[in-house]
Amino acid sequence: MRIYKKASVTQGIPIVPMLDILTILLIFFIVHTEFKRQVNVLQLTLPQTHHLAGERGDNTQVLLEVAANGELALAGRRIPRNELREALLQILRQAPQTRLQVAAADAASLASLMDVLDTLTAAGLRVEQVPVRIDYSAE
Repeated sequence: MRIYKKASVTQGIPIVPMLDILTILLIFFIVHTEFKRQVNVLQLTLPQTHHLAGERGDNTQVLLEVAANGELALAGRRIPRNELREALLQILRQAPQTRLQVAAADAASLASLMDVLDTLTAAGLRVEQVPVRIDYSAE
């Protein structure tokens, strides 16, 4: 006579009740979390300046201005974009110690500013040493 033994069932970790508990904990933490809100305790109106008095710069500095419409002015006179490289080379030949500074209008496009910086590179200037300033219009 054969007697069959019931196969032993291995006990495992019950995953479904664990997932239920984790879901409940997740919902609990989401509900009870305080999200940061901007709190304005003091309403401050800070002073703004549009012009600061300063010392006169030296004559070795040349300003390249980029207008909102893309027009250029080098050392106070308008210059066409296609003549910028030659004008820069001429200034640098006359005075090699000349430092260039770029001032762009707030409304000037990034494409026109990048075009100017590419022209500076083509003229042999190191762009990382040329300060660029954004002139914000008075509000």
